[in-house]
Amino acid sequence: MVNDKESYWYDVATGSVVRGPERKDGWLGPFGTAEEAEEAPATFIAHAQAWLSSEEGQRYLAMAEEGGEELNLDLDNGTGA
Repeated sequence: MVNDKESYWYDVATGSVVRGPERKDGWLGPFGTAEEAEEAPATFIAHAQAWLSSEEGQRYLAMAEEGGEELNLDLDNGTGA
């Protein structure tokens, strides 16, 4: 369990790991270690790819396509690099 007083967060705006007692806008987490927070982008991309490949994800993709939504599903480079 993560101790809220000593939580690690991934700051999406700066691409860095930060510590703080509670989440702020643009922070992902909390994480138990700095290493887990540092891996946040890759972890979230892996989860998103798995969901998009799932039956439930495919239903949402089909609905978006039927509604004429333009989809950008390039999750290969989610770190801004």
